[in-house]
Parts: sequence; C-alpha cells; structure tokens
Amino acid sequence: MPAFNIEALSEVISACEATAVEASDAFSRAFDQKIQLQLGEGSPLSLETDLADWKVTGLAIVLNVESQAALILIPQQSGLLPDWYATPDPTGESKLATLGQELGMTLLPEEFMAMEFQVQAVEDLAAACRNGTPGDSPAKLSLQLEIDGVPREALMLWPMTKPASVFQADETSPDAASAEMAPTPTKPATAPPTSPPPQAPHSRISSYNELPGFSRSLLQIEVPIRVILAAKKMKVNDIINVGVGTIIQFDKSCEDTLDVEIGRQKIAEGEAVKIGDKFGVRVTSITMPEERYIALKARRRVR
Repeated sequence: MPAFNIEALSEVISACEATAVEASDAFSRAFDQKIQLQLGEGSPLSLETDLADWKVTGLAIVLNVESQAALILIPQQSGLLPDWYATPDPTGESKLATLGQELGMTLLPEEFMAMEFQVQAVEDLAAACRNGTPGDSPAKLSLQLEIDGVPREALMLWPMTKPASVFQADETSPDAASAEMAPTPTKPATAPPTSPPPQAPHSRISSYNELPGFSRSLLQIEVPIRVILAAKKMKVNDIINVGVGTIIQFDKSCEDTLDVEIGRQKIAEGEAVKIGDKFGVRVTSITMPEERYIALKARRRVR
C-alpha cells in the first residue's frame, strides 16, 4: 500500500474519477446549486508557491485518515459557497456535516477512507493549511467545480499531520504579530469580588470542549446502529422451509423510507443512497422517543 502522500496521487485520482458523480451530487446538495466535479492537475505541494493566492476567506474541510488528514480548501470568492456557510443554522450545519462525510467516502481511496471529518469557515485558507502542518512529500490535487460550465477551483491537499490545528488562529498573521508586539495596557487594580457572579441555571453548551469530563466520556461509547429494510412475522413451519433461493415477500413498498434504530429504539427514517461502491442512508426525518406517561388514579377513600 502506498504511503499517504505524493505516492498515493494516482490512487486518489482514480478514486475521484470513479466517484465524480457522487461527489458532484454531494457538493450540489450542500451548496444548493448544480455543481459538476472535474479533476484538475495533481502534483507535489509547495507551500511557498501553491498557496500564495489562497490567503483568502473560505471553507476548510478536514478528512481525518487515522493520525493524518486530507484538507479541502474552497475560497469564498469562487462563488461556490452559500451565504450562510460561515454562520450556519442547524440545517446548514447538517448539510456541511453530510458533505464532509460523503467527501470522505468518495474523494479518497478505500484504503485511506476518512471516517471522521470537520467542516468550518476560516479567515485564511493558506494559514489553515500551515496550521495543519503538511507532512513529508505532500501532494495537491486541483478540484474544478463547474457551475453552468464555468469552472471554480478548489484544492485538496494531503497529508496534514496536525489536523486538529487547522482551525486555530494563524499565529504568524500580521494581526497576531502586531497584537503580540503592542504593549499591554495596565489595568487599574480592583478589589476581588466578594462572591462569584450568578450564572444562568440553564446555560447552553456551545462546543464539545465545554462539556464536563464524564459527558465527553459518555459520547465516546460506541453503540450499534441498524437500518431496517423491512420486517414481518412468519410461522415457525414457514421458517423451517426457508432455503437457498427462497424469496421472502414483505408488505413494505420499495419506495418507503428505511428505519434507523439504535438499541432497538427507532431514532430516524431515511432513504437508501449509493456512495461510491458503498451503501448508505440519508436521514430524512428524526423520530422523537415515545412519550411514556403513567396515569395517576385517585385513591378511593374508604369510609
């Protein structure tokens, strides 16, 4: 197996060519416009020359491959990104998360398939790449995303050895440097507060890192997830007669949605999709848990 660097360029190009239609559909759904993916040139990455024109605002997509990652850069000036991409609402966050998941399964070869991803707006795409720290023999591949036949360039780079640092502020930016050199104003001494300020009883958690330790541990627990095609009850006598070639007919239509279950509890409904040569489910609705109420009956008074 080739190393995840310039040695894997031909495998990455082959994977992109084989799943170009699926990747195009993923971009189209996320960005709310018809987009066609065409591959540009692939070559070794040079930070000095290849990223000179990428010091712009845009969207960064990190596709984690074990301890390394591939990085996709999409500039805002390309006209590909929707207006809401920098401050997405829950629907927008879901679209971007789905985009990252689908690109991780389509743009990379199966041996480097990404199972974790991050999608976020950044102020400087070139700085995001530097923060990710390209590894030995890095590579780049131009992604031509066409809208009405007009190509708009995106860029895929790999490997990033510090993918968790991609979205950190660029420490070498002029603003950061000037802020570091500027003298820190002296604040007047104030008496310490006699009591801590009151906090809202139900403060909203805005990021994963704000969760308490036990909650983060719970989120790391792996649970089985199942997609139910159909179900029916059969007589034991009929089950005994099941053999190779037996066709079991269900009452469910092939156009009906599929049930997504966790621990035999239905959590969502979705439709089957094809991602490359893999099978997937696109969630179309979330099922709320069944509400359980116990009626309280008045106790009969005994006279």
